[in-house]
Amino acid sequence: MKKLRITVNGKTYDVDVEVLEDDELIETQPAFKSPLRDLGTPVPSASAPMPPSAAHSSKPRVTVGTAKTLTSPINGTVLEIAATVGQDVQVNDILFIVEAMKMKTNIASPQNGRVASIQARVRDTVTTGQVLLTFE
Repeated sequence: MKKLRITVNGKTYDVDVEVLEDDELIETQPAFKSPLRDLGTPVPSASAPMPPSAAHSSKPRVTVGTAKTLTSPINGTVLEIAATVGQDVQVNDILFIVEAMKMKTNIASPQNGRVASIQARVRDTVTTGQVLLTFE
């Protein structure tokens, strides 16, 4: 157990916290360096709790329907579409930004290829597994 002092809305609380995973272990793991291109305004990525094995993965988390499609990994609202039809994309290029519960999630390309069609529009509500984009 660790004792921590937390301040919320100006009120201070002393709390006991059970440590399930030590920060030192996380800091010694190599960080994933994404070769993503700059899309202008920085968007913080959503960081939902992941199991320790997934937290240290060297691959980005992307849900893919087939080799020709990119599907949404979450339910949410499309905030930005960074791809255009006919555009050549590389693995890990951010193609969509989807918001769910006030958290923004970058959806990256799982492969190199050319965008054949885009099935979602900005402000569309999408569901998990819904096709967002197809590749040629």
